[in-house]
Amino acid sequence: MPPKRKHRSDEADEQQEEHDSKRFAILKPRTRHIAERTIKTKWTTLPDSVQEKVKELFRAIERPVITRHRDERKRIDAQAAVVVVRKNLGRRLPRMPFPPGTKDADFDYEVALNDNRALELQLATATNSADLLRAEIRREEAQLAKEKAQLEELEKNARAAQAERKKQAKNAHPVIRRLERSRQQGGGYKDLIFAEPKGHESMICEIDANSELYPLVKQLRNHLESMQNNASQVSGLGEAIARSQSSLNLLPLG
Repeated sequence: MPPKRKHRSDEADEQQEEHDSKRFAILKPRTRHIAERTIKTKWTTLPDSVQEKVKELFRAIERPVITRHRDERKRIDAQAAVVVVRKNLGRRLPRMPFPPGTKDADFDYEVALNDNRALELQLATATNSADLLRAEIRREEAQLAKEKAQLEELEKNARAAQAERKKQAKNAHPVIRRLERSRQQGGGYKDLIFAEPKGHESMICEIDANSELYPLVKQLRNHLESMQNNASQVSGLGEAIARSQSSLNLLPLG
């Protein structure tokens, strides 16, 4: 017994899924409540041609009511009752108010069906278009969120790079800091050139070793050589800083 119940449950689920897959947009009847003031001020009576169309509709409704009864007596009684109602409505029809713009096609059943089908087709098209637009909006929102995340990551990296650059600038050689200040003031970079002295050995030799100037000249030479070695280590660092600054300026900082 339990397997059978499960089988019936599976069939019900399949039928429900099939029903959901076949759902489509349809027009449903709706009752509208019109204010009495609107009816008295804006509604009008029907033209004679439209009134004849309404009377034909009354007569068409009379037939199925009469033919429904198999008993002859009941058929006669039903016909008499329907005729009384039809005549009563026919007498009141010239004074009945109808919405403005009412035409004879509004009382034609086939025309009403065709109009209803056309409206349902328009509704289905609009519904499908709305679904496509909602799907496109979801895709665009997902792409926007992805791009925002990328932008935040770029801004974070840019801030980190700028902080690192400032940190390196603080720890830079005093000569580089002076060059950086000169560049910011508009002076630009100037190359440091340490010219090799020609015949510096002979220049020192020309000074007497016992002279008081000899230790001072030797110390000055060592100091100049040290400066030259330091300058060779930072050669090109100023240009690298300038290129890094230019690259950072291209990033969209928050």
